[in-house]
Amino acid sequence: MDPGTFRLMNSEIKELTLPLAQSFHAMAPSPTERGLDKNRLKMLKEKAHGKLLISFSWARALLNGQWIRVNGQHSSQMLVELNGEFPAGLKVHMDDYEVADLQGLALLFRQFDAKKSGRTSADVAGAYQNIEPELQGVRRDIGKLAIEGVTFYRAQVEKQPTPAGDDQYTLFHEFALYDFVKWVGEIFSMKTPEMKSRAVVGAMYASFVADQQEAKKFWEAVARGGDQYDDTAASTVLDDWLKKVTEKEESIGKVTPAQVYQGCVYAYNAFRKGQTLTKIKYDFKIWQTPLPKAA
Repeated sequence: MDPGTFRLMNSEIKELTLPLAQSFHAMAPSPTERGLDKNRLKMLKEKAHGKLLISFSWARALLNGQWIRVNGQHSSQMLVELNGEFPAGLKVHMDDYEVADLQGLALLFRQFDAKKSGRTSADVAGAYQNIEPELQGVRRDIGKLAIEGVTFYRAQVEKQPTPAGDDQYTLFHEFALYDFVKWVGEIFSMKTPEMKSRAVVGAMYASFVADQQEAKKFWEAVARGGDQYDDTAASTVLDDWLKKVTEKEESIGKVTPAQVYQGCVYAYNAFRKGQTLTKIKYDFKIWQTPLPKAA
């Protein structure tokens, strides 16, 4: 073999058993192996308890006549620590490699779970969105943002128990959210970078829940840059403020997501009351007061 290379010797599917997991876990580890991540181990155990495990892909390499483990450290350790709850009916895809030297071993290590191959939150969101036929016409990035806005509102404003992380995208399955997600898709077909944040979309959702027709009038005006003939219109003042927030203008300082939400609701409520504005108001001590709901 050429220096710094590796080659596949054998590949097979094996029944996943406790003895196999124990022997693989006890194998000498590759010096390239990652440090043990307790959070990753905890996550795998939670999947095991929830019966969410799928078959594993393990690999070992022959280096200077010795077999060493090169992929499968966390999963094999998790399995041997399950204490009598070993999962049934799973398989292991086992690959055997030969490596020319330590450089070849390092190159082989890089092929497992490569950064660009991992499932991102965008991938997960897209998967949940696209199994709902009615939502397939919404751009994936916008659908993801719509759900994140709903999550922001429910968790931060309503203080409801709300799925977090990638689990939040299961909200795509709520039929009652379809109209909101599709509407957000229409809004963001315009050039509206200043509106593309969880806090803004959370405020959009709050107003949508309060009154769909009024919400559509207001936010579609904001997306167009406000009323071009009235600098004091709530939609105009809000759009100008959001642009300053997005561009991090020194004149307004740092604004938190909670304050962005408050500012949006302040402008929406002014619109509903037929009031004009000169500036956006929000509470600097947001952590001491509950977030306002849209009227």
